Amino acid sequence: MKTPGNRRRAESSSGWLAHAVSDLSLARLGRDHPEILREQVCFHAQQAAEKALKAVLVERKIGFPLIHDIEALLDIAEKAGLELPPEFAEAGFLTPFAVEARYPGYGEEVAQTDVEEAIRLAGTIVSWAVSLIPSPSEGGAR
Repeated sequence: MKTPGNRRRAESSSGWLAHAVSDLSLARLGRDHPEILREQVCFHAQQAAEKALKAVLVERKIGFPLIHDIEALLDIAEKAGLELPPEFAEAGFLTPFAVEARYPGYGEEVAQTDVEEAIRLAGTIVSWAVSLIPSPSEGGAR
């Protein structure tokens, strides 16, 4: 494992996408589990969306900073000429779950409706990314 000072970006869009799919699966598994905090479910939903967006950016060879801000990543994609589905307009809802909600003392209670919305938004973004990135079995390993 690389140390924080020695990080590097994944070179593979399929690698980013695999992590996005995994995070979305974790969010879905935790959705109704009584021992899993809603904040952590939403964190994994946010991570799924973030990594899916970064997968598309890597696939299209569009540079991006290592940030957690979903709206900023969408802005980068749009400015690079990617057509974004209208449903993505609400995706900024996910950003606070990247950092603030991961730790005790998060200011707002995360409701079950927030969990459902986070998973829905993440699922939409991950599905979009899957449609744009060829699977390694299709000869699209990048």
